[in-house]
Amino acid sequence: MVDQMKVDNTKGPDDKLKLVYIVFYWLGIGTLLPWNMFISVMAYWDYKFRTIESEDVNIVTNNGTETGDVGGPNELQKAFGGYLAVASMVPNVTFLILNAFFGHRFKTQPRLIVSLIFVIVVFSFTSVMVMVDTDTWQSTFLTVTLVSVVFININTAIFQGGILGVAGKFPPAYMGAVFSGQAVGGIFASGCNVVFLALGATAVQSGFFCFLTSVVFLLTALVAYGLVTKSEFYQYHLGEKTVEVDKEKKPEDSKLLESNGDAIPTIPVKVNPFHVLIQISPYAAAVCLVFTVTLGCFPAITLQVVSTMPKGSAWHDKFYVPVACFLLFNIGDYIGRFLAGLLQWPQPGKVGSYLTLLLSILRFVFLPLFLFCNIRPTERGLTDVYFESDTAYIIIMLLFSVSNGYVGSICMISGPQTVKGEEAGTAASLMVAMLGIGLGLGAFLSNFFVKLI
Repeated sequence: MVDQMKVDNTKGPDDKLKLVYIVFYWLGIGTLLPWNMFISVMAYWDYKFRTIESEDVNIVTNNGTETGDVGGPNELQKAFGGYLAVASMVPNVTFLILNAFFGHRFKTQPRLIVSLIFVIVVFSFTSVMVMVDTDTWQSTFLTVTLVSVVFININTAIFQGGILGVAGKFPPAYMGAVFSGQAVGGIFASGCNVVFLALGATAVQSGFFCFLTSVVFLLTALVAYGLVTKSEFYQYHLGEKTVEVDKEKKPEDSKLLESNGDAIPTIPVKVNPFHVLIQISPYAAAVCLVFTVTLGCFPAITLQVVSTMPKGSAWHDKFYVPVACFLLFNIGDYIGRFLAGLLQWPQPGKVGSYLTLLLSILRFVFLPLFLFCNIRPTERGLTDVYFESDTAYIIIMLLFSVSNGYVGSICMISGPQTVKGEEAGTAASLMVAMLGIGLGLGAFLSNFFVKLI
């Protein structure tokens, strides 16, 4: 069946200069850019929710930003990470599922463009709020921020589910492009934060430049997508344009087909999402478990790691968490996705699906491994520190991130290949929904996993 799909794809027009592939990669970066930017600039959120009791008391935090906090993080700062995860994942999961079952009832292009426009508008609002003094209304600012996060993730889910549904109708490499792009989006977000901090920016300035960069990037992605939808290659795979080459070469055969009513583009195909879900169930379960483990550990637990380097050094105070936690995770995730596109092992099929499911289950070993690292060493409760060195944490993080990218991508690439061609788009959307459920479960369970420290 896979071979037949490949043969069918060769009958269509060429992707000139690989423009559609490049734009899919570009859009993949944009799908997770909002989430990645929000979690990468945690120092900015700590500043916004700092304790304001005495304006003449200023303490330099780990990110070189003056706050006013005395005695460690306050309740808003402690709770914000959990609030952010819930405000992000609940609407994301909900609308990914709704998209999987009802998205096919709406036109693809308007759905994608409108959702992306809404994300850009709200992200622009987020950028403006960076420069607004919110010290006297922090609780209200928290509410406004969380509402905007909900709205962003509703539209991000619509856009992500839509673009992956579209990618499922193209050759497998195009699905791989979207997922590789998502990994690059993480590198892009965390890399921007590290670069801005290295250039001497404060946490607030870094937050502003990160959000502004996201707005510009998403605007260019919107324009690029609008242009690429006019290409013959895109329209052919979306079923919006028939192949006229055969008609020109064999007019008699074309007329015969038309007279018999056998023209393929005119035949509507009804797809049963529940039947498709049963067919791809091992891959669906695997991708759900992959991201349950990932969000259960990252960033709730991994964020709290402490460097063993002396306090006062730039590595300990400023760069360890942004580099060893966020940037390293996203680089490893990209490497894993890239390797999945090259190797594609286990191969799509019944045996391959269960091997992939086994790999996803084995990733649960990373939970105790991270708990044994130098996480909050002075506040240990149920577990102890066994891997005190920075090197041990970096190695575990690298294995964790590479396996996340590799196994997750194998699931997403293989799932649509195990069903009929006309069911591939639905299969891709269902896989995205299961991915979203995994994200939601992981974010929810992370609140309990943290208590194991």
